[in-house]
Amino acid sequence: MQFWQSVHGVEPDQVIDVARFAEELGYTGITFGDHLVKPTVYEDNYIYSDDGRPPWDPKELEDWTPPYPDAWVLSAVLSQATQRIRFMPYVYVLPLRDPVMVAKQLATAAFYSDNRVILGVGAGWLPEEFEMVSADWHNRGRRMDEMLEIIELLMEGRDVAFQGRHYDLPPSRMRPVPTRPVPVMVGGHSDAALRRAARADGWLGLDYEVEELERLLPKLEAYRRELGTFNKPYEIFAVSKCGPDLRTLERMAELGVTMTQDYAWFYKGEPYSTLEHKRQTMESFAEHTIEAFS
Repeated sequence: MQFWQSVHGVEPDQVIDVARFAEELGYTGITFGDHLVKPTVYEDNYIYSDDGRPPWDPKELEDWTPPYPDAWVLSAVLSQATQRIRFMPYVYVLPLRDPVMVAKQLATAAFYSDNRVILGVGAGWLPEEFEMVSADWHNRGRRMDEMLEIIELLMEGRDVAFQGRHYDLPPSRMRPVPTRPVPVMVGGHSDAALRRAARADGWLGLDYEVEELERLLPKLEAYRRELGTFNKPYEIFAVSKCGPDLRTLERMAELGVTMTQDYAWFYKGEPYSTLEHKRQTMESFAEHTIEAFS
């Protein structure tokens, strides 16, 4: 199983060092969250918490919001400070953006990182953020399907065109492009999201109990069989709410999970911590989980 380290909310002046630690300690890669801005006022509709509030806005820390560097700028920066580890937004809210702009940014980051980025995408959960950039909330899933097609086409570096319900791309060519296709992993647990993930290179699961994975992963497998993608290489990234203990990891691996991560520090109640503390906790995770599981 691959073990990644989340840097969601890590102090910006520490992120490069944390990435270097991760590479030194045997982690596979770095994940990070994605938002453009934090709306001052929004509905409590975050689906992965009991009170509907996201982890970046706990009521007891009303003045604190984790930093959200741009996913592809951060990937390019970290790639220049490392040699092996990979980078993935977990997850990138694709329908907030323009597909051609995303293709350009993603291709550039993939090119300069020597093919070390993964496009981890989701449809988003925060309507107020969509309103800020005049992006339609209601058709975001259908738009995302077309966006993924356009991005894949442009990454080929040859003359391509696309005509869809929501986007049209006249004959165009983009350079530079990476030397290998960028893997695409899709998050979400609705039937539409699982079907979208079944067409991609992998599925992203956010904060599920093992019992939920036991229900969702067979559905994902059924869609992969239906769509004819079951026999191609496929990754499943999942993080258990109870934490990455060895017994849980063994059960997740039995279910087909191939990737997981250790939570960022603010998820553990530490919105601020020293770089030395982060290194110590990463060393402990590497010793007691990565090495033990492998």
